[in-house]
Order: sequence, then C-alpha cells, then structure tokens
Amino acid sequence: MKSSKRKSKSSKETDAGEATSIQNIQDELRLRFSQNAPSPSLHGYEKERGQLFDLIKRTASTGESNSVLVIGPRGSGKTMTLNSIYNELIEDDNVRENLLQVKLNGLLQTDDKIALKEITRQLQLENTLGDKVFGSFAETLQFLLDALKCGSQSSKPILFILEEFDMFAHHKNQTLLYNLFDIAQSDQAPICVVGVTCRLDVIELLEKRVKSRFSHRQVYFLNNYSYENFCDICMSYLKIESKPVRCDFIKEWNKQVEVSSPFMGHHSFINE
Repeated sequence: MKSSKRKSKSSKETDAGEATSIQNIQDELRLRFSQNAPSPSLHGYEKERGQLFDLIKRTASTGESNSVLVIGPRGSGKTMTLNSIYNELIEDDNVRENLLQVKLNGLLQTDDKIALKEITRQLQLENTLGDKVFGSFAETLQFLLDALKCGSQSSKPILFILEEFDMFAHHKNQTLLYNLFDIAQSDQAPICVVGVTCRLDVIELLEKRVKSRFSHRQVYFLNNYSYENFCDICMSYLKIESKPVRCDFIKEWNKQVEVSSPFMGHHSFINE
C-alpha cells in the first residue's frame, strides 16, 4: 500500500516537472519568435558584424568618432546584429559604465524638435537642460554632449542608432543629421552614428552639406542564404541550449526536433 502511494507521488512529481519544463520551453520559443529575445546565433553576416563591431568598439574604448549606414531589406537582421554587438560590448565593465546608447526612429521622431527631446530623455538630461534657451539646434545638441563630460573633461562615448534613417532625411534642412555627422567628423565628442535603412538610394536623399560630413561607410545586409543556411537558422530557433530545464529533458527535446524536422526529409527534393 505504502509502495503504491510512493509510486503515485513520484509519478505526480515527474509529471509536474515535465509540465514545468514544457512551459519554460514554450515561453523561450515565444520570446524568440516574437523577437523579444536575442537570436540564438547569427548566420551569414559574420563579416558585416565584424566590421560594425570593430567600428563601435573603437568609439566605446578609445573615443574615436565614426559614422556608418547599415543597409538591407526588412527582416534581414540589421537591428538584431546591432543589439547583439551592444550586448557583447557591455559585458566589459568599463564599457558598461561609460558607453551610452540613444535609439531614434524616423517613424516616431518626425521632426528635429521631437528627436532632440527624445535624445534629452534617453540621456537623462531633462533637469540639466531645464528652461535654457539656445539660439540653434546645434547649440542645444552641443550643450547636451558637454553635459555628459566626466571628471577628465572627456565626454562619455555615445552610440546613436537611427532606425528608418531615410525618414530623417525628410526633416527640414536635415539639421539633426548634419549636426550628428558634423560632431562625428570634427571629433567634438566621441560618438558613433549608425543609420539603419532598407533604401539602397539613401545617400541620394542627403543634402550636399550632410554628405560632406558623412564618412560614406556603408555595410550591406543582402542575404544570399542557401537552403542549408535556412535549415540551420530554423533548427537554431527550435533547439534549446541553456534554460532552467532539466538537462535530460533538453537533450530529448533537441533530439525530437531533429527527428521530426520537416527540413530533413525534403532536402534533396527542394534543391531540385
């Protein structure tokens, strides 16, 4: 009688443990598919990622100012790559304490005044700016950057990421772009300006004075994935590597993913 009770109790505990493991895996997959969690791995853009990583790292570690455009179709991994670079850089304590990040989006910050307010908010300088009145946009922006200077009189490096970069080109006189590129070119403050866009003709949208301040660095995310690459990406999203789940359950899950994968049996058929 006692042994049967123990068995039923242990089986209930096992079922509860499996249910918890399945729930944890489902939560992880939902985060991945909704792009609220970092991708398990990046495929096909090692060279492009290396270029961007080196550029941003130089700004973060040595205070070198840079500007670059990241161009590619929607969903090609531009923003995901930049996020992974930032997350890797801030693993260093010195970088985490000093590097600031400002994210703007051309669909949200529809004019330079709104963009400047958002920059002030993300840099947490609302109280510093207060009710001060400046004669121009450039003076206001420079004041904000000067306010970030630390004790050694060297400003903290700032990473500006401008999503939907082409939309900023439609702002009146392109004042925001001009001033950011001008600061980067003249080394007035250590900043790295990264424009993200899906328009291949984005350079043609810039005014002459803005072009003259831009470094003309361009990194293209034009994927040429093979069928094998797509299979690897799908498998990496479905497989679980590390999570608060029992190791034996993870092994069994990954094994079943490989066995039941629809990509395995149709490889030669799709290639033909």
